[in-house]
Amino acid sequence: MQKEDPVRSMRAPQQARSQDSTTRMLDAALAILDRDGAAGLTIANVSLESGVSNGALYHRFGNRHQLFIAAQQRFLDTLKADWLTAAAPIWQVTEPHVLLARLVEVFVRIFTDHRRTFHAFMVTGHDNTDLRARGTRASTRAAQFVVDQLTDRFGCSPQAADTAYHMLFAHALLITQFSDEEISTTPVPPEIRRHHLTRALHAVLTT
Repeated sequence: MQKEDPVRSMRAPQQARSQDSTTRMLDAALAILDRDGAAGLTIANVSLESGVSNGALYHRFGNRHQLFIAAQQRFLDTLKADWLTAAAPIWQVTEPHVLLARLVEVFVRIFTDHRRTFHAFMVTGHDNTDLRARGTRASTRAAQFVVDQLTDRFGCSPQAADTAYHMLFAHALLITQFSDEEISTTPVPPEIRRHHLTRALHAVLTT
């Protein structure tokens, strides 16, 4: 019988503990971003939120910048999983207007749920080349997938589908930057605004 490698046996729990600590650090970083925005993301705050020491945070990430980058990747991975789960049933819908209504609902829900985090990475962090490059790759992949789906389902040109996606994305991005009261004085219930956006998308895709 082959003897168990004692070094490997010792490494396994150490690696598991290290992974657990990293998960707690990044979960704490995202919780802070979601609550307080980019200004709240400091090594000290993440240490307090996660229960992991400052020294362990510096050892793992080196500085706040690298922590920010790692948090963005964790956010994008989580977002991708959320999007794929929520969007999969949408493309099975046969009625065009209902399909678009559900697409709008998912977009608005995701951007509303993570308003401050999106703002931190897409607006506050826009001048950071590392954050912007990673965010651009994720955004353009998502855009291409939706554009391809819309082109196929509506039989429209890629230009029309891309324009519809820009409209949807622009509306979602507004959520991360402004409240309705900061844009206009006309009170519009969210469901009515989504209804009108759905109609606008349908018009672009079918005319």
